[in-house]
Amino acid sequence: MGMLRLTLALAVLLAHLPGAPFTFVHGGLAVQAFFIISGFYMALVLDGKYADRGLFYSNRLLRLAPSYLAMMVVCAIGLFGFGVSVTATPEVFMTAFSDPATAVVMAFENVFVVGQELLFWLRIGPDGGLIYDPSGALPSETNTLAWQALLVPQSWSLSMELMFYAMAPFLARMRWTTLLVIALASVALRFAGHLLPLDYPLWSSRLFPTALFMFLMGMLAHRALPWASKAPRWMGAVLGLALVAGLVLMPLTGLRGEAARWLVYVGVAVVTPFAFNAFKAVKWDRWIGELSYPLYLCHLFVIALALTVTPEQAVPVAIVGSIAMSVLLVMLIEQPVDRWRQARVQRRLATLENPPVF
Repeated sequence: MGMLRLTLALAVLLAHLPGAPFTFVHGGLAVQAFFIISGFYMALVLDGKYADRGLFYSNRLLRLAPSYLAMMVVCAIGLFGFGVSVTATPEVFMTAFSDPATAVVMAFENVFVVGQELLFWLRIGPDGGLIYDPSGALPSETNTLAWQALLVPQSWSLSMELMFYAMAPFLARMRWTTLLVIALASVALRFAGHLLPLDYPLWSSRLFPTALFMFLMGMLAHRALPWASKAPRWMGAVLGLALVAGLVLMPLTGLRGEAARWLVYVGVAVVTPFAFNAFKAVKWDRWIGELSYPLYLCHLFVIALALTVTPEQAVPVAIVGSIAMSVLLVMLIEQPVDRWRQARVQRRLATLENPPVF
């Protein structure tokens, strides 16, 4: 599972890296594959150590927030101190914060994340006001999109994660048939976007209700874990490695559009329980997987830094630099916080097993 998660994070990096000589699966599709894996893991932990809903919520925040806040500070220093960014300029922030309402929205979104995906539906007017724009237009000199006033713009997907986390304890208690019905309703809503006067990719990828089915596919995959656990581990290893190879080589297959998209969705959902069973006790694979989240958070900053400092060697410097910064984030932030998170779980479990006597 660690190799799979790191492969998806590298796919996002390569998709954002100008001049990359090769790419993996499309970056947006890689993010959506992460949603499926997230659904699987949330169902897994809710089935085990997280009987306390409050502990689940607080530990999920502790999982995401420290590295995000650290990267937000780093990106702010890079942008306002040295002009380092591939998505924004200080002028974009000056324009956005010139309007009081926009300033409140952008300050909230930068710090608290929830709702960031909705900024892709808005642009910033010359006076700093937010304007509804469902066209899915790209940024230009005459078109500043609201998400450009985010210090860590790729964190829009964390907003989707947080909304799923809020629902996960309730979804985990539902029957698989109920989850399937909700997933199908989400898919139907997604395809309804073809009938609406708006940009379909925006509708299908930057709206939580139309993405919910991906998380539910992961939760349904978890329901198959008892059967996957009966399969030999070599089978899970082969399936996992085959999936990684397929994601890496997908550009060479010629598959495009919805066919490629649904092949990845189904492939990740089907393989995940088998791959988890095969690699759950493999420490090096787990360590590799820990790099995926910090790599996702830091790669745009490192790309911008590489393009600024050494444009001739930007590609190798960005790739190596992103991995190196991910290792630092894991060692300095992720691992210490994770030890605290796990200690909180163990204390809670000990309290449940040996309740205090009054």
